[in-house]
Amino acid sequence: MKNRINKCQAVVLHTLKYRDSSLLVYAYTDLFGRQTYVVNGVRNVKNKTGMACFQPLTLLEIVAYHNPKTELQRLKEYRIAEPLQSLSFDVHKNAIALFIGEIMYKTVCEQESNSALFRFLRQAVIDLDNIQDGVANFHLYFLAQLCEYLGYAPGNEYAPDQLFFDIPTGMFTSVRPMHTRFFDTEQTQLLGHLLAATPADLCRLPLNREQRQAFISRIIDFYNHHFNTLAPIRSLPVLMEVYD
Repeated sequence: MKNRINKCQAVVLHTLKYRDSSLLVYAYTDLFGRQTYVVNGVRNVKNKTGMACFQPLTLLEIVAYHNPKTELQRLKEYRIAEPLQSLSFDVHKNAIALFIGEIMYKTVCEQESNSALFRFLRQAVIDLDNIQDGVANFHLYFLAQLCEYLGYAPGNEYAPDQLFFDIPTGMFTSVRPMHTRFFDTEQTQLLGHLLAATPADLCRLPLNREQRQAFISRIIDFYNHHFNTLAPIRSLPVLMEVYD
């Protein structure tokens, strides 16, 4: 089948070195879902600006050759679609970008269009770039919100009398589960708040380091219930260290 040239929007998720001077770029696109692109010569010392286009969560406009019979596609042209002001330079936001990129890389494999998921991811990138207060809570917010777009949102709505979130059933419940895979009352309340939150609300969540770590551990357990390939998350220790 002859390659088709397509113009589309993409969010960079992850990269790997490829051969002497090239790069494998894993990206989430608006037209083809998750794709892997070979970018030739981008690591050449003479190419001083190319690598800047492939940092995690960079928003790109690309022209690419797509062949549905192959795993590796090839970029013909690429440019930054929307310059980000702080994400690449703020060490805290950069650590969150690495984490979000890895989560998306490990949970989304479908090579087909999902416009709702693409819009959510793109808006999350813009929100992370713009947010000034509550940055330390953004990755918690992202994981809570992403569940819906992956088809694993809680099966019922949170209410104050729902004291626990049962991971295997995906339900809020007022009865303490008989097993150990559940969110405790504090974590359940936080999950309920994050599911209803906007980025502007994150500054009003007075969480300390221990509370964030406990919640991230539990929600990753929820993700692992659905995705066997999620662990280990290599960017998580970096994120923890930045907020230590």
